[in-house]
Amino acid sequence: MSKFFLGISLPETLETECEQWRRRFRAPKTIAHLTVIPPFTWTSGLAALTGLLAKTLEQMVPISINGVGLGSFGTRVIFVKVDSNPELLDLHKTLIQCLESRGIATEARPYHPHITLATRLNLQKFHRYWGELEGFAPQYSFVCNALTVFQFQESRGWEKVANIPLV
Repeated sequence: MSKFFLGISLPETLETECEQWRRRFRAPKTIAHLTVIPPFTWTSGLAALTGLLAKTLEQMVPISINGVGLGSFGTRVIFVKVDSNPELLDLHKTLIQCLESRGIATEARPYHPHITLATRLNLQKFHRYWGELEGFAPQYSFVCNALTVFQFQESRGWEKVANIPLV
């Protein structure tokens, strides 16, 4: 039984920029990414999961990912904004349906795409980090050609273990 989550890897420049902030704010060590499906437990192994995902995404085409600026979830999380476009929402919905058809429970909260910079904050840290981000106004656009599968490794945390192409 393993834990996985599904995401979108960032272009190197954006990943590096976000990762610098994440390290500064002591965010969890998972490399900066855009989560599509939050962590879930899968019992059938990586090969079975990647096979299922590849079949599910056979008709899915590359997706434009765009965003400007920063946002927050209250005072607990600071993130880089990601525009919610129909293609990204369709990818999320398709993956939810795929996993639920296999008995995997998924998160009930509405999907709000973002790139986390700081999390698990108290009020003092939130205000300090928000102030440090003054003048940081990320603006980016890239094409996502693959879904990234992350797996939790007990000794190393979350690692990229596969990419499923969008064609």
